[in-house]
Amino acid sequence: MWSDFESDVVEGRYALGRLVRSEGRCGWFETRFDEKPAVISLFESLNDEATLLERLRAVEKINDKNVVRIFEAGATTARDTPLVYAVMEYVEENLEDVLRARALSAEETKEVAESLVNALAAIHKERLVCGRLEAASVLAVGDTIKLRSDYLQLVPKDAAFESSSGKDVRDLGSLLHQCLTQKPLKRATDGNDPALQLLPPPFVQIVRRTLSGQATLDEIAAILRPSPAPPVPAAAAAPAPARSASEQVKPEPKAAASAAPLPASGPTPVAAPINPRPTVAVLEPSSDEPPRRTALLVGGVLVLLVAAGIGLWAMLHHSDQAQAGAAQNPMVVVSPETTTPRKPPPAVAPSAAAAPSHAAALAPKPKASASAPVAAAPSSAAGTLPPGMWRVVAFTYNYQDQAEHKAQTINERHPDLEASVFSPKGSGAPYLVTVGPATDRASAFRLREKAVAEGLPRDTYAQNYTH
Repeated sequence: MWSDFESDVVEGRYALGRLVRSEGRCGWFETRFDEKPAVISLFESLNDEATLLERLRAVEKINDKNVVRIFEAGATTARDTPLVYAVMEYVEENLEDVLRARALSAEETKEVAESLVNALAAIHKERLVCGRLEAASVLAVGDTIKLRSDYLQLVPKDAAFESSSGKDVRDLGSLLHQCLTQKPLKRATDGNDPALQLLPPPFVQIVRRTLSGQATLDEIAAILRPSPAPPVPAAAAAPAPARSASEQVKPEPKAAASAAPLPASGPTPVAAPINPRPTVAVLEPSSDEPPRRTALLVGGVLVLLVAAGIGLWAMLHHSDQAQAGAAQNPMVVVSPETTTPRKPPPAVAPSAAAAPSHAAALAPKPKASASAPVAAAPSSAAGTLPPGMWRVVAFTYNYQDQAEHKAQTINERHPDLEASVFSPKGSGAPYLVTVGPATDRASAFRLREKAVAEGLPRDTYAQNYTH
């Protein structure tokens, strides 16, 4: 039916071009607005013209980069059919078509999630909801991911808004699961489903929270974009001043009354006067014995002199032996710079497709060849990896060529990170882009901090993979 409207003109100024898509009582056509490409959405009016116009007028007020903008809305008649139309900005493709071909990477899914969180926050301010948030409603306009707007529902003021907006949040979790697996969540799925553990972070936490029915857009945004740790105050960060050797050896001063007990036969002690400056009370030694402090100092000096003489003799003796040995049996001294060089990162075959970018989050990527080998992760010194080795994972892909291209890009920018491709199953998806070799837990977490500091995603994680 909708194809019959091609070449018609709406309101005398919007020529209907090619039919882009149709769904029941709605059809999308190519048109022009202000001499620029646009899309016009036509709704068959079934005695609900006022309701359709009311929600389209509400959408017209929204001017958000992640919501498809409506330039004009109105009512008309074409081919004796009452219609409501909405002229919108031109869109290029939708997420549903992409997911038919492939799943999105974690990086692409994060871009979709951030865009939809922003879009939902914008429409909820106008008491608008999606009603059904699905892949077909996620569109691409140039480099920007946008939410379809001509189908949004306006919640009446006398109705509860939280239940409708909460459904949008739950549908968002199901959509993110579909982005990563190409499968939407089943309605019976709950947050304890073990299959959710296979999702890359932070989507395990996001999907589980949305399934609980208690997640909010602000909470999801905080998980996607964690706030940086507060700076440590200078006073707390500054190390305590180092104490000199004399201060470390010097005993803590004590009060005169406790420094040494007075003889029992001596006079009754008198309370010491208050001195405004902190001083160390010194007991005068009796005239018939040498000063105790002087004896300690003299003894310490003698010990130091003896130790210094022994050390000097040992150094001279060792030097003589080294020179004699070198004359008889010369040796090559191996420095850290001349030791066996570290094994370079595994070569990554260049891919014909570009690495996933923000500009092409919804663009289909070519499928990897089944015969292309997975780049091997760096091996251990023994030649085989012992069970329980830890790896630092920066990206996850469903196609090998995409993972290889990403590893190559990382190695070009950060050769010290030694990026490579690793398949936990030995072959087949998922393909993990890891940095550094397999190692122990402590080293893996240190490497993870280094990778994030050099610009890799903050959701880079370390995990123990057994073989």
